[in-house]
Amino acid sequence: MSDQPQSTALITGASRRLGLHMTQSLLAKGWKVVVFTRAYAGELAAINNPNLHCIECDALDDKSVNQAIEQVKAQVQHLDLLLHNASIYEKDEGYQATLSAFYDDLYAIHMKLPARLNYALAGLLKASIREQGNIIHITDIYVDNPNPDYALYCSTKAGSENLMISFAKQLAPKVRVNAIQPGPVKFLPEHSSAEQDSVLAETLLAVEGGFEALEKAIYAILDNHYMTASVIRVDGGRAMA
Repeated sequence: MSDQPQSTALITGASRRLGLHMTQSLLAKGWKVVVFTRAYAGELAAINNPNLHCIECDALDDKSVNQAIEQVKAQVQHLDLLLHNASIYEKDEGYQATLSAFYDDLYAIHMKLPARLNYALAGLLKASIREQGNIIHITDIYVDNPNPDYALYCSTKAGSENLMISFAKQLAPKVRVNAIQPGPVKFLPEHSSAEQDSVLAETLLAVEGGFEALEKAIYAILDNHYMTASVIRVDGGRAMA
């Protein structure tokens, strides 16, 4: 048994897509991974690894978030990566009758939860066993060029990126805080072939990037001790097209 301390990550929204991918990737590298998820089921529940610690957390419920934070503090002595991945990606159109509640949910997931975790876990991040602790906000290329169909989503993702800059200033030099703006990395099952073709036609590299593209960007940030308050765009050039 090694006496070397274990790098530890906390990932929000870990039950599917990028969150699940990064959970599996970090575990494969020997990290301890704590995840926040609304439902401990599916592929996440099928992972058989003693280094995985799942905490059920409803980000829309303050009491649930408070309990999850206390569980993290009880389980780990340091935190090396906090990955803000939890997200709601929906058009405004379907929520006209409940617009206020929908906006509250977007704010809670994209801004309130990251802010609360950054404040509450700053001490654990400053105690990182790496050169610095790291916080990474997953935002969106729509931060810089909003899609009017997703106006509310875009505004709260922009808020998340603004928070990233504030916390980079606040937590330096012990903790580095950066953001990644994904583009068409992985289509959703409901995206039709026509919709996919339309998006790729507006993407310089004209292919779906895959979660591996974001994975590489995350490790690039972790490995670069001189990056903070930075934004990495991983979009195959779509923002330029």
